[in-house]
Amino acid sequence: MNEAMPAQPLPAARRLAGALLMVSGITHVAQLFVYGHAGHVIGAAAFGLAYFLIGAWLLRPGRPALWFATILPTIGGILGVLRFLTLQPNPFSVFHVLIDLVVVPIGIGLLIRRR
Repeated sequence: MNEAMPAQPLPAARRLAGALLMVSGITHVAQLFVYGHAGHVIGAAAFGLAYFLIGAWLLRPGRPALWFATILPTIGGILGVLRFLTLQPNPFSVFHVLIDLVVVPIGIGLLIRRR
């Protein structure tokens, strides 16, 4: 008999990063209802859609999602700080950058670990 090996569970850190990105994605889009449709708000909402999809992708095995979950939040975190400092200081930006500060190191750690 040829029995398939059971799939290994995803690391808790990866599941945490996925959940945080999905929450971040939802709250990025929610800004449209709070702050209107200014260009920087629409840009943030677009990042939110990407974050939600990457977060869901992280809940499945595979390394490409880790790369996206590391690179895009790094870019988004930098843009979020710039937005907060120059365009619109708001609690969403602080919340999102804090999430990025958790997700990016998790992604780097999991990429380095090569599991």
